[in-house]
Amino acid sequence: MILLCATTFVWSCGDDTSVTDPTSAPGTTMPDPTATGPIDPTTGGQPTSVGTGEDTTSGTTTEPMTTSLDSSSEGPGPVCGNDVIEADEPCDGTDLGGATCVSEGFDGGSLACADDCSGLDTSGCSAAVCGNATLEGSELCDGAELGGATCLSEGFDGGTLACANDCSSFDTDECSTCGNVIVEGDEPCDGVALLGESCEDQGFDSGQIACLPDCSGFDTTSCGMCGNGVRDGDELCDGMDLGGESCLSQGLGNGNLGCLASCQYSFVGCELASGVLLTVRTGDGWLRALDPFTLAFTDIGPLGVGFDFGEVAYDTTNGILWMIDGRPLEALYTVNMATGAASLVGVHGIDDLFGLAHDPTTNTLFGSGESPTGFYSMNTMTGAASLIGDPAMAADGLTYDSTRDQIVALAAGGGTMYSIDRMTGAPTVLSNAGFIDNCGLAYDPFQDLYWAIDWSGNLYTYDPNMAYTRTLVLSGLGSHDGLTYVQGFAP
Repeated sequence: MILLCATTFVWSCGDDTSVTDPTSAPGTTMPDPTATGPIDPTTGGQPTSVGTGEDTTSGTTTEPMTTSLDSSSEGPGPVCGNDVIEADEPCDGTDLGGATCVSEGFDGGSLACADDCSGLDTSGCSAAVCGNATLEGSELCDGAELGGATCLSEGFDGGTLACANDCSSFDTDECSTCGNVIVEGDEPCDGVALLGESCEDQGFDSGQIACLPDCSGFDTTSCGMCGNGVRDGDELCDGMDLGGESCLSQGLGNGNLGCLASCQYSFVGCELASGVLLTVRTGDGWLRALDPFTLAFTDIGPLGVGFDFGEVAYDTTNGILWMIDGRPLEALYTVNMATGAASLVGVHGIDDLFGLAHDPTTNTLFGSGESPTGFYSMNTMTGAASLIGDPAMAADGLTYDSTRDQIVALAAGGGTMYSIDRMTGAPTVLSNAGFIDNCGLAYDPFQDLYWAIDWSGNLYTYDPNMAYTRTLVLSGLGSHDGLTYVQGFAP
């Protein structure tokens, strides 16, 4: 009993893979019926190293052999150089992921990828340098390098385009737009903006300068050069060129009209026909004619409008008698020399505009004021007055001297006689003969004398050949104002 139990214990509890047959001789082993490996022919037992997972000689357990691939593998890793960004590559060859030199903080250049795909290669990028006359990066221009842009391409008519100091924009200060009446860029003029330029500045003697339509220069076609034998500019004549005029057309009878060196008419060869002085009697507003030789008055007719401190002026160019009233309506009129009737042209609106004269050399009607003082050009279509300048002296009487080609004014009160610059209104004193009341002034080319008549009823002459010496001719005539000379007129 004891022996059987011991034998049984050894069979069931041992580590050996062999089985002890209880019926065989002691020490004899039988193959393990559960074994799967081949039987060792030398021992009749199982191999010790194949598929058992257990070392029969040492008693140590070993891991089974693996004969298949790992099922968790995802294939090969990223490949640098195939021009495709993979995994965590920042770039690969030509594939930069949309990056550029500009996106990397540079102004321009060529971005690349590092050979090992480890990062972007910015060695080909560049930063713009303003001032090196080379267009770089985001520069619009650089110095003289404008990328082909001009004032024309920027919407102007001409001029010189430049680059701003920071190279970010164009400098158009020297560009210009012709026709906006602003001289800009390289324009010498624009419309009526002439920057003070005149025909005289361009080497001519007279005339009115203008600007060419494209603002590229001055138009001098209306400028004149006295002495070239051609009537140009504002010349009345030049040498033998009299513009078709004659003694008869000038109201001077028969004879030969000549031309002075100043390109003004010479009446020496004409059979001068005398004229009359026209004035207004202020008490009743009647137009009157005065014969300068007989000193006899002829009443023509009433003006039919208010006349207070006014003046009359004969327009030899158009054959019109003009009249202004300094008060009350402050307007310009034409007057019918046959009837005396006045017709309104328009209101000038200038307080105390007391003087009026017509300049045939420019066909301009001039007006002059006392308070405020001023020298004006008159619009013969509307009556409007445009200020030319301020002589800073009153001008109650005003007339045109055709012999000396000058506008002459006479100031009431102090009695100063002076010429007025037609372009600026600046005065040049001719004489100061003493007090005279509000008056009219006229030049008589037949006798080469100035006549004046005033509110005190006095009639005077001023002789330009004797330093404008004044002579009292008549007195006690009653209040008169306004005076002009009309060649060849007989009321």
